[in-house]
Amino acid sequence: MVIEFEQVLNHVSIVLMPILIYYLIFQRDFRESSKPNSILLLILLCMLLLTMSFPIVFSKDYVYDFRMIPVIVGFLYGGVKPGFITVAALLIYRFFIGGEGFYVTLFSFSILTLILFAVTRKYEAVRMKQKVILVSVLYWIFTLFSSLTLYTINQQNQIAFMVMFYFITWLCLMVTVLIIEKVNHHTAIQKELQRAERLNVISQLAASVAHEVRNPMTTVRGFLQLIQNDKDLDNSKKHYYTNIALDELNLAQSIITDYLSLAKPHTEDQHPINISNEVKKTVELMRSYSNIQNISITSSIQESLYIKGNKDEIKQVLVNIIKNGIESMNAGGALVVNTYKKAGAVMIEIIDNGKGMTDRQLKQLGTPFYTTKEKGTGVGLTISFQLIQSMKGKVHVDSEIGKGSVFTIQFRAINC
Repeated sequence: MVIEFEQVLNHVSIVLMPILIYYLIFQRDFRESSKPNSILLLILLCMLLLTMSFPIVFSKDYVYDFRMIPVIVGFLYGGVKPGFITVAALLIYRFFIGGEGFYVTLFSFSILTLILFAVTRKYEAVRMKQKVILVSVLYWIFTLFSSLTLYTINQQNQIAFMVMFYFITWLCLMVTVLIIEKVNHHTAIQKELQRAERLNVISQLAASVAHEVRNPMTTVRGFLQLIQNDKDLDNSKKHYYTNIALDELNLAQSIITDYLSLAKPHTEDQHPINISNEVKKTVELMRSYSNIQNISITSSIQESLYIKGNKDEIKQVLVNIIKNGIESMNAGGALVVNTYKKAGAVMIEIIDNGKGMTDRQLKQLGTPFYTTKEKGTGVGLTISFQLIQSMKGKVHVDSEIGKGSVFTIQFRAINC
């Protein structure tokens, strides 16, 4: 049997057009939405139903189409839930179509689903070249299982045709993966450029405003201290009011310092530091603050771990994230700090059981002026993420509403 070129083109257009529409048009509008995967799932289901409704017929009970592509894309780029929904829709529709080929589909896609479920969570972390290799390996494993299934049910006459058709499907799958990866990469670059431009404007504004405001504040603070130390003042209310004024000035001073940190380039020399000791010191430093809030802190810190960085900056990052974790919990909460070495990297985990964050809040985390706290400035985490990046580190945040958040900071380990 010869595959008609027109039929192949129909299947290619059924697969590629929805992907292009989503990633070039819809994703731009819905990427800030709390349910972007819902749009992708809808498009994948439409793609699946179309490709199965207009198949290439080998015999009465055996048809071929590009159904595997929406399943793989659903798992690897939509997630576990969209993937399972896509497979369920495929099997239901295939059962409705009828014929002996349903059992081949059931067996083959059960194996593929288990494999995809196992690799989905790790897929995003690998590079594009590795993704292409991984998808190809998964695809040809599926083809092998399908061939074995046909062989066991005495359908050897289909194997040559199936391999030829699956080779064409593989080419289309590779094009789909490359389109998605290129668009995602371009989107990430655009976001980073927008973030850098926003930070540049904020930095210039922060530097000019902070310096202008700090000068008169310093003068006012000096005079208040003189008044407070004046022995001729016996009125307790005057001391009370001057103390309040000094506290508020100190608060304003700390906020200005945060804004200046945005403007100040981090050009200090980085040198080897014992990160284990720095984490211990910071945990002890924050323990008194946590006790006031009735929050317990426990830690598990591996000894003698070294990274290249700056002690003051590490302390600033840890204090900021630990403080945020403490403030996210109600009285009686527990915060855990773990530090360990894994695959040549130093991992610092800060785990709280606070109120947690939504996916939309996670995407905004680290954006200047974005905060989930009522009295927050939205600057602390921005500075922390900048400092981590300046030390060649990475930060990953997992969070779930009602269960808490996990901040994982990763630095390259060095030997000392």
